[in-house]
Amino acid sequence: MKPAPVQILLSTWNGERWLPELLDSLEKQTFQDWQLLVRDDGSTDSTLHILVEWGAQHPDKLSDLMTDGVRIGSKHSFSRLVEASTAPCLFFCDQDDIWFPEKVELQYLALRRLAGEYGGEVPLLVHSDLAVVDQRKKLLSASFWESRGFDSAQRKQAYLLNNVVTGCAAAFNRTAAQMAFPLPQAAMEHDRWLALVCAWFGHVRALQHPLLLYRQHENNQIGAQANASLGSLGERIQAWSMQAEVFLHQFGDRLEGDDQRLVSALAELQHLQGWARRQHILRHRLFKPGVVDNLALLLFG
Repeated sequence: MKPAPVQILLSTWNGERWLPELLDSLEKQTFQDWQLLVRDDGSTDSTLHILVEWGAQHPDKLSDLMTDGVRIGSKHSFSRLVEASTAPCLFFCDQDDIWFPEKVELQYLALRRLAGEYGGEVPLLVHSDLAVVDQRKKLLSASFWESRGFDSAQRKQAYLLNNVVTGCAAAFNRTAAQMAFPLPQAAMEHDRWLALVCAWFGHVRALQHPLLLYRQHENNQIGAQANASLGSLGERIQAWSMQAEVFLHQFGDRLEGDDQRLVSALAELQHLQGWARRQHILRHRLFKPGVVDNLALLLFG
């Protein structure tokens, strides 16, 4: 099989209900020089049968189907996919979404333009907005970014606490893959960690229009709903801080001055409680975008 410039990385788990529509949307892409690299995360339904049958029908499209049968969760499954990938341009793909026909073409061209501006030796990422639908494809929001109040042009520092990149809406280059993966154990999510690395050491470009239907249903791992309540804010603070700690461990020699102080301050937050934690947040301005989120951070963190 001749290597393609684009690999679409698909992690599956009990996706028999959704896979046919996803695969159909991939077949309809206006840019066809891509191959699908799949890892199944221990499905017990007909997911593997669907994939094997599809691969037999499209032998030039399925580059590999990884089936070790071990359930490791989506973020580490995607990490395995990145580690096994070979293409210069990579796309994350979720089993329950539906891609618009122009998605691969527009994001691949945008990534190439970004490489033309900054070169391919730095991590580059392109991502788009998403149209949110329910399990029957009824439109819930024409813009995921608007529904969540995302600022797609946020500064790199904001990525430490606030991710605006959704994995299934992202494409990234080989340098990003090599820098960000294998995924550290303390990374919160595969897309969040990737976006953090690209924002700090390379470039992130947002395409302002949706390029897929982002399906929401009872089996979504995270989805478009806010994924944590005020009751779990302490856990989120702990996760942000632990991720900052491993970021500092891996990339500390690349950080200088204010950047190193900011990441170090966030890494220290996990060891503080109560008033000491609030003082630390205020002193180092460890804030999220939005007044309400920051009030919650100070009142309930």
